[in-house]
Amino acid sequence: MLTKTLIVLAAAALFAASCSSTSGAREGDAAGTGGLSGTPGTGGVAGGGGGAAGGLGTVDGGSDADGTTCGPNDDDALIVPANLEISLEPGGAGVLDLYALTLREGPDGLDLYAALKNDGAVPACDAALKVQLFDTAGQPLGEWINGLYTRDFYLYTLTDAGATTIAACVGPGEVTMTNISTMSDIAVGDVAEVVYYYSYFALDAVPVDALRVGAVNAVNTVGGTSYAGTVVNDLNTMVSAPSVAIFPLNCAGRPLGIANASDANEVPAGGSWAFQTTSLNTPGVAYAAFPAASF
Repeated sequence: MLTKTLIVLAAAALFAASCSSTSGAREGDAAGTGGLSGTPGTGGVAGGGGGAAGGLGTVDGGSDADGTTCGPNDDDALIVPANLEISLEPGGAGVLDLYALTLREGPDGLDLYAALKNDGAVPACDAALKVQLFDTAGQPLGEWINGLYTRDFYLYTLTDAGATTIAACVGPGEVTMTNISTMSDIAVGDVAEVVYYYSYFALDAVPVDALRVGAVNAVNTVGGTSYAGTVVNDLNTMVSAPSVAIFPLNCAGRPLGIANASDANEVPAGGSWAFQTTSLNTPGVAYAAFPAASF
């Protein structure tokens, strides 16, 4: 009997030393590209069946916000701080490209938010991002690893076991995002360079409709802005412990922060879960939403 499991990305995902282009192999990141995929958290990843819902949208639940005209100031930039050097750790081959990054001081240290796009022809599954920070003298300040939220699910058959597995992947042409927080005892002004590396599995898999986010509305709260909406289960089986991560964006598509919501209940096949996220003070002009759940 076929069983379903979910490939879940651990925060400290494995980074393979060798790189290969064969199906199911883990690949490192290539010079000139950068990125990662996957999704942290219990039992699930950003899914969404690859549709527009649950992807980039305006805060009122509209569709793609790429048409917004940006100005010349830092608020509209793709990389902040503007003088931050972004470079790729050499080695490997990959399909993901890091195109936007925010590094700012948070309540418990530095917070980093990154956006990446799959510029290749294959899904990047169960991936992870590593960043190293260096000061103005070129001395290392620390190293951190995290997974990426994705909005695509792929169905993969395990060769040895014959079981079907739902993998969290960044589909070709799709965008993925991540956050790394609590980088303590470091100020933004101390950082001159971010060096990054990613790895992922290149699986021979097929897209499957799984989870998606419906219309999202901004809600004014005492703590700032939160987001309210629904996560829809498009699978023919029940899921449990639904969650959602929403990244507010500037007009260029750079993530400014992250708001989360989660629940311990079950969502039946074809059902939905209504959520309202935590609050933040950087609402942006658009959002990227990534649902997750346990199967």
